[in-house]
Amino acid sequence: EYGTIACMEGAKFQTLQGVARIGKGLEEISGDTFLMKDLPGGRKGVALSDGMGSGEEAFRDSTMVVEMLEELLEAGFPVETAVQMMNTALVIGREEVKFCTLDVCLFDLYRGSCEFVKAGAAATFIKKKDKVEKIVSTTLPIGVIQNIEIDREVCDLESGDYVVMVTDGVLDALPTDCEEETMKEIILDVQESAPREISRGILERVLSYSDYRARDDMTVLVASVVRK
Repeated sequence: EYGTIACMEGAKFQTLQGVARIGKGLEEISGDTFLMKDLPGGRKGVALSDGMGSGEEAFRDSTMVVEMLEELLEAGFPVETAVQMMNTALVIGREEVKFCTLDVCLFDLYRGSCEFVKAGAAATFIKKKDKVEKIVSTTLPIGVIQNIEIDREVCDLESGDYVVMVTDGVLDALPTDCEEETMKEIILDVQESAPREISRGILERVLSYSDYRARDDMTVLVASVVRK
């Protein structure tokens, strides 16, 4: 009897993820939605979307965006094409303006790199051994205009690096004019190693700047890259 055996190289890296979130005014429903998905070709997709406003309506909008993104990425569309398609669907399909931010990290688990794609999203932070780098966005959210610009950047990561994604509500709770620098200090100050505990530690420290009152939906998503 004859058979066919396909041999594939195993990925060198894996990711571990953790998330901490709180709704505006301690509401149970948050307008922030996130995605953690294994994708073909040894990739890991992590995404975070912030719907306009807060509560159930914002939740529906951001959930729709994340679900659309998941389906398009699973179908093999490049992430930038997927974002453009979702933006067109939001702009054409609605009479009133409804927008959502979109923050996407695509990890290449073979090379240990990460592709960052942003549309109106808050800054993303990369925690190295002794420093924190940031990736910022200057674009509009999806759903605002027909032809949208997308910020894209690719970074090489090392085993033990952490990617920290946050929604606007997190940075807005920090002192004005130095939100991102304060966030860097908070990330460096957190000593936990598990992504879930890091996300919780970051959110707790951020809340301390606003007397532990969530004035907007707040989500902190942490993904670590680990060599197998």
